[in-house]
Amino acid sequence: MPAQTPARRAFTATIAALAAFAASGLTSAAAQTPYPTRSVEVIVPYSAGGSVDIMARAFTKEMAEILGQQIVVNNRDGAGGTIGVAAIANGRPDGYTVLFSPSSPLTQAPFLMGKLPYQVDQIVPICQIFENPFVIAVRKDSPITGLKDLLTRAAAKPGALSYGHAGPGSVPHLATANLAKASKVSFNEIAFRGDAQVIPQILGGHVDFGALGVSSVAGKDLRLLAVYGASRLPGLPDVPAITESNIPHAVIARNGLYVHHSTPAAVRTTLERACQTASAKPEFKTAASQLFQQVSYLNATEFASKLAGDLETNKALIQSLGLLNTGN
Repeated sequence: MPAQTPARRAFTATIAALAAFAASGLTSAAAQTPYPTRSVEVIVPYSAGGSVDIMARAFTKEMAEILGQQIVVNNRDGAGGTIGVAAIANGRPDGYTVLFSPSSPLTQAPFLMGKLPYQVDQIVPICQIFENPFVIAVRKDSPITGLKDLLTRAAAKPGALSYGHAGPGSVPHLATANLAKASKVSFNEIAFRGDAQVIPQILGGHVDFGALGVSSVAGKDLRLLAVYGASRLPGLPDVPAITESNIPHAVIARNGLYVHHSTPAAVRTTLERACQTASAKPEFKTAASQLFQQVSYLNATEFASKLAGDLETNKALIQSLGLLNTGN
């Protein structure tokens, strides 16, 4: 049997960790010291002002009231989200440092990066909060009139059109790579540390378009060409889904809470219950809808199962795009 690559070993380890977590009996916590007794730090592995950060701040406002403690959001951005994840993996497993993140550093980065600053089985899910749709956006005075026009221009001048995304291996990066492959075109891709850095580049004319989280475009002077998804969004009924142009919807951006795998079961239970309550609060749902988001809560077991499936799907996609990093 041929030796496994680092990416494959990471994939296998993550599947095992998620399966173990799903079977760990999270819903029956043993009696322990009450948690939390002090403030909780929530690490967001992307820049302040971006889509993940905006949703994290709306969510943690509600969760702080439920837990009865202050929650401090700390942006630890860079390297496609892996810097922030590493801070959890290498931190104390006591539940006082929690990750609010897309799943991409766990379900995509193992196949895209030769070496991660953490082992993916060091992180376990608490709950899914929402699925973040992404959009293709241009400045309002852009000569690019729609998705068809974008692809026509890209076909005429391969590699000439530039776009910004939130980092290597991020969902918008992979979604746009899949768009390029399906359309047989090429773009000049430029990685940034989150949507908050991409938007000024679009508005300033430094990149031709951006692949952005939908919550990042609210109130911005941007024109949306398409939604990366299988259907139009309720809050943006005039923006077509890419599937309307026969482009497959390939990547799901699941966002939720995670902790170090050694965090006590009682603490994980408290966080899971608080997550469920916060996700259902009308105030959070209203804040999410203002950002064109729809809350999609999953408990720890359900979330772990979805992540395990995404690992298989993402590996196949990344391999098909020629982006698989074997660690050589």
